[in-house]
Amino acid sequence: MTTPTALDTAVVLDRYRADLPNLTDVELERRAEKMAALPGQLADELRHLIDAEREYRQAVRRPTSPPPAPARLNRSRVAAAAVGVVSTGAVGAGVAGRRLAEHADQVPQALVYSPAVAAGLIALVVGGSRLARWFDDRRHPLATDVDEADLNPLGRHLLAQVRAARQARGEVS
Repeated sequence: MTTPTALDTAVVLDRYRADLPNLTDVELERRAEKMAALPGQLADELRHLIDAEREYRQAVRRPTSPPPAPARLNRSRVAAAAVGVVSTGAVGAGVAGRRLAEHADQVPQALVYSPAVAAGLIALVVGGSRLARWFDDRRHPLATDVDEADLNPLGRHLLAQVRAARQARGEVS
């Protein structure tokens, strides 16, 4: 037969279990910190409920993968293609220039220099886009260093998990 104390404990555990899903992650961590300091069997049961709620929340959360990196071409291929385009354009411009030189009195002067102007404009656009990307990378750095002492308990827990996973993979000695 159960004693009134056992029934009271069961009621307390049921109420506590029913209240846990309504808590935010921060409030759940605060309760976990409070329960860690308490002695006794009831505190053990409450800690077990909190741990079960944490595991459930982690299982429910879908892992978010980082956005896919933009497809980057091999730099040597890009350089080879650029050299090919420039050399083909230069040969074409040279041949066209010789043909036009024969008819210099009939061809306007602006058409003789148009291939060089087109190549210059392309170089200006490519150089400008690279310069803009360089400035943007300097203005908005990708990562900011954070001191480990400034992390909250959840951040420290996450950092410990990441370190353990990296050590298990052999990345960190």
